[in-house]
Amino acid sequence: MSSPANLDLHETSLDKLYEILLPVTTSKAAFANWAKTFVCTPLAIFEPRNEYQCEVILELARREGKVVRVAGVGHSPSDLACTNEFMLRTTYLNRVLMVDEEKRRVIVQGGITLHHLHNALAQHNLAMINLGSISDQTLAGIVTTASHGTGIDYGVMSTQVISIILLLADGSRVYCSRKEQPDLFLATVCGLGSTGLILRIELEVEPSFHLKEVLEPRRFEDTMSNLQQIVRSAEHTRMFWFPASDIVCVSMLNRTHEAKRPGGTWFYDSFLGYHLVQLLLFLGIRFRVFNTWAVFLASWLVSTNSSRVDDSYRVFNVDCRYLQHTTEWAIPYENTEPCLRELHKYFHEVLVDPRERPHFPIEIRFSAPDDIWLSPSHNQQTCWIGIVQYKPYSFNVPYKRLFEGFENILSKHKGRPHWAKAHKVGPEEFKNLYPHFRDFLQVLHTVDPKGLFRNEYMQRHFLGQPVDRRVFKQRK
Repeated sequence: MSSPANLDLHETSLDKLYEILLPVTTSKAAFANWAKTFVCTPLAIFEPRNEYQCEVILELARREGKVVRVAGVGHSPSDLACTNEFMLRTTYLNRVLMVDEEKRRVIVQGGITLHHLHNALAQHNLAMINLGSISDQTLAGIVTTASHGTGIDYGVMSTQVISIILLLADGSRVYCSRKEQPDLFLATVCGLGSTGLILRIELEVEPSFHLKEVLEPRRFEDTMSNLQQIVRSAEHTRMFWFPASDIVCVSMLNRTHEAKRPGGTWFYDSFLGYHLVQLLLFLGIRFRVFNTWAVFLASWLVSTNSSRVDDSYRVFNVDCRYLQHTTEWAIPYENTEPCLRELHKYFHEVLVDPRERPHFPIEIRFSAPDDIWLSPSHNQQTCWIGIVQYKPYSFNVPYKRLFEGFENILSKHKGRPHWAKAHKVGPEEFKNLYPHFRDFLQVLHTVDPKGLFRNEYMQRHFLGQPVDRRVFKQRK
């Protein structure tokens, strides 16, 4: 539906606003994040089909005095996307608007998922420069949380953004980039959706390419002794550390002209690596020996050298497998070795029960410094360290003690939490972690003085308001 001719939203009655939005509104519907760890029931969930309907939603929220939380697919393993007021889902704001093959840039709507974007780019022999472990999220979600891939010379994915068109809290549209409204731009490309509704993103891309991944298992001590060389051994280096067996599987990714050679088999990847491991983890909830077997089976499956060649996004991405609890922090690159050694000691000497130890490999990745105000890689080469505790067949598992110890160690090494993941850090700590945190708050108060976009997560972590961290926590 296009904007009705001569309809001034400011002069439109509330009844008319509701009438316009009726076809795209669901009332009192539950929203859950991907891991089913946080659940909320907004007063209304809107799924606009066009930008005009977005304007109507914001006008309605201003009139009703409600917060609007913009949500994509809900992949964030926290309550970042949750609210008890209005929710705007970007499900249908997912179009590719422009592709410039010569300049290697595209303009897309913020709600496009990375999977959809990969397919659209491939039709023009283009690809994203770097990627994280999954492509289920929306591009706007990736950008506003400074999500990352790996590569010591590659920035977080927000650094690929050239410009953004925002719908502000007052209903106005604004274009921002590093040259035009640079403060708003640097606040938005890692702003957790709090500066406005991202309508369009101009993104830098590159010609499509194949990646060759070489997997090489190493002992933990050998990895620590050769850490600098390993990190720079490929364009994109990542590591999967299995603490129970002290094996670190080093994944080295480089661009290549070799033909595709995907690798893998159903028996190893699906039967053993997925179904049998999940069964053992499930049995391990009651009998700890099965948990130990599951972890050793997983580490055995990556205990030999292997390689594959495939489309870039297929190699960048990995299988997230099962529902999970997860947390991830970023530390200064120079703190990588001492931090990992302290984690090693914690896992082996403090966590006696194997059910409390990390179920699956600790993922270790790297990124280059950037100038984005709230990027965890702001002004520093960065090591990202993430852990998961899988929930086999959706059953819950112990994780709180593991996560608390992990976060205490990462914090000690000047860690900054991943914005999309659950954490306890508040505004006073953020003022010390981020030199531009006060600048960000100033921009926030300028573009959204009444807090239209400030949901419970923003109120808690940015404004220090007493909002319980477990207000949306799924309780089983």
